[in-house]
Amino acid sequence: AFCISDQHLVPHGGIGQFAKGFVEMSTKLNWKVDIILDKPPTNDFSKLVESLGANIITAKEVLSYKNHTGTFAFTDSINFEKTLNFRNAIMNAFHTNIYDMIVCNSPDAMPAALAFDLNKYIPVVFYTHEESMVFRDTRKFKGVFGESCNEFYNRMMTLDNAYCGTQSLRNKAEIEANGGTNVQRLSMPMSERGLLEYNFGERRGVLYIGRWEDRKNPEAFLKVIKDTGLPAKIMTNANGKKKFEARLKELEITDYEIKASIVGQEKVDFIKSAKVHFNPSLRENYPFTFFECLGHMPCVVIDKSEWVTNFDSKYYTRVGMDKVSQIVKDAYNISTQVWYDNGAMNYIQTLDYETSKQWVDFLDGYKPSVSSKSDAAKINDYDEIK
Repeated sequence: AFCISDQHLVPHGGIGQFAKGFVEMSTKLNWKVDIILDKPPTNDFSKLVESLGANIITAKEVLSYKNHTGTFAFTDSINFEKTLNFRNAIMNAFHTNIYDMIVCNSPDAMPAALAFDLNKYIPVVFYTHEESMVFRDTRKFKGVFGESCNEFYNRMMTLDNAYCGTQSLRNKAEIEANGGTNVQRLSMPMSERGLLEYNFGERRGVLYIGRWEDRKNPEAFLKVIKDTGLPAKIMTNANGKKKFEARLKELEITDYEIKASIVGQEKVDFIKSAKVHFNPSLRENYPFTFFECLGHMPCVVIDKSEWVTNFDSKYYTRVGMDKVSQIVKDAYNISTQVWYDNGAMNYIQTLDYETSKQWVDFLDGYKPSVSSKSDAAKINDYDEIK
């Protein structure tokens, strides 16, 4: 059971890309995946995930989020309606399957899954996507969620009766230092398999991937483009596209290409056609964008980006904003052959290869605290759950 909110099941976010990659990995492992949503899907990306082999399951009756939105108009908080929708969706899913594992990828699903006490029989995994769950110092920056909300979900990551799944050993150590007990490294498979293949074709442009929001630091990217005069390649969502276009016009930057919410071969080709990836993001957990780019081109980050320590430092340059424009310009002159020769692609391929083994070993090694005979399962006495 892969719990993810409809809000996150989109092509332009890391959580949605993880859902796609997880389904593809599971299909190869002969695992069946049910995508459990809080409400019916509103994005066509769900159809792509279904086409890869997943079932989409939602609650039969969905509570509105109108009151929640009105109550927390300026800083978001715990969405009890969404948690109830997840609880009801999980109950609805039980009509179809008794699961071997539940993975919660949206925080609101965590209390819903834990409420059933299923952790006695199967592993319940809370997966880290929100940066404040890992790098606690990021909470000094104003984010979308209020402090009480962050603290609530961070405490859930330390519970003894659930597992905390995270992407790297670096994240694992950070969570354990903040009280995590059952922390497992369970990596994310590459979102697009084509990004594991080499490209020696024509390349052009400095690549930015992400929404237009303060924590992604898009102004720093545009400053580098303005300083260097290099062409910009931008991959974002529809709203980000409008904001980038307006700001590029203000800065009188005309040499750029923007793609919104792309997936599949179009996304693969766009990433692999860039010469340098500059990621100025200030707050991340384990950015999929960096993982996707690292094998193909020189990658540059700013020195405030603590999240980059998830990756081997030989494959990126970390520098202050006062020097970043020159570093990006220098990196632009590194040839594709030289970059591939340094082992970056092998590094990324190895990370991806290890992922399925981590998940298989974790599930195979799980020992339930309670065992029962199948004929004692009273759920089998009923045709319908009300």
